[in-house]
This record gives sequence, C-alpha cells and structure tokens, in this order.
Amino acid sequence: MSPRRVDPVLTERRRDALIKAGYAEILEKGVPGLTLDAVVARAGTSKGGALHYFRTKDKLLFAVLDWLLAELDRTLGDIARSDAPPRARLSSEIEVLFHSAEVNRKLYLVLFDYVAVATRTGLYRQRVRAFLDACLRRDAAMIEEGVRRREFRRIDPHAAASTLRALVDGYCLQWLMGSDETPLEIFRERCKAALGTLLRNP
Repeated sequence: MSPRRVDPVLTERRRDALIKAGYAEILEKGVPGLTLDAVVARAGTSKGGALHYFRTKDKLLFAVLDWLLAELDRTLGDIARSDAPPRARLSSEIEVLFHSAEVNRKLYLVLFDYVAVATRTGLYRQRVRAFLDACLRRDAAMIEEGVRRREFRRIDPHAAASTLRALVDGYCLQWLMGSDETPLEIFRERCKAALGTLLRNP
C-alpha cells in the first residue's frame, strides 16, 4: 500500500485557517484566554488535525504572532520599496499605521497582549525585536535618502527612525487608552506634524 500523498496547498490552507482562528480568539479573549479547543471549533477542524500543525498552545500562539508581524512587515516593506520620494513614503507609512479605528483597535489589542508575553519570554521577545529592528532599518534608510536628496534636514537617520517609532506607538496607545471622543485621525495628523517638525529642512 503506497503512502498517502500530502497536498501542500491544502496543508498550508488548514494551517492558515488555524492561525487566523487563533488571531480571532485572541482578539476576543486575549492571549491568556486562548484555548486549542476554541480555536479548533472556530476553524471548523478536528483536535487531532490541529495538533498535527501545532503540538501545543504555545506553538500556535507563536505562529499567530509570527503571521501578524510578517503581514505588517510585508505591507510596510512594500511602501519602503516604492518609487515615491522619501517624504511621501513616510507619509504613506503613517497612513497605514493609523489605518482606521476598527483596524487599529484590533491590531493594538493583540499586539499589546503579545508585548506583555514578550517581556517575559525570550522567543517572543526575539520575534518582536526582529520586527522592530526591521522597521527601524527601513525608516532610517528612507530618512537617510531624504537627507541626501535634501528633502530633510541633516539628522541622524537612526535616531529619527527611533523617534518616528515612538511617535506612532505612543499616539496609538494614547488613542486606545483615551476616550472615544478623539478620533484616530487627530492622532495621525499629530504624528505627521511632529515628524514634519523633526525632519523639516529649513
């Protein structure tokens, strides 16, 4: 009897379904509230099938984080590689990072849960750090290009990139923890204005 052939497309589809179901569960219940049984039910698969892809809850949790950061990294990377001038690329990045109230609330609720885990767990900390380092390198490269093209004043690109990251995360945290009276767009414009002041070429 010949062994059953594995369909790689189907395998990847089932794995993705579990990851996305895991993301939805974390969004509703937080990282501590996630259970494999709930993920299996949401994905419409079997417990045995789920364990084939993720032997433990922790492996699934890490896969969700890896998928989420990879999606963000891909989107931001596409912006950084575009042919637009550096100033326009940085503006587009801020537009994406302050996408909409619904998207940002979901994203940051999940990310903050993972940051709490990452502060205590080496593997998660390494993954989050790798994502942040990639963001800083991309932003620094765009700022350095802008300085060369005289779009921006002479400034340390790495320090400016770190400031940009602090502005984005800080304003998103203020919005998330604040009242519902101030729309996300106000914080987006504050972020753009602060970055413009930092980089402005007199």
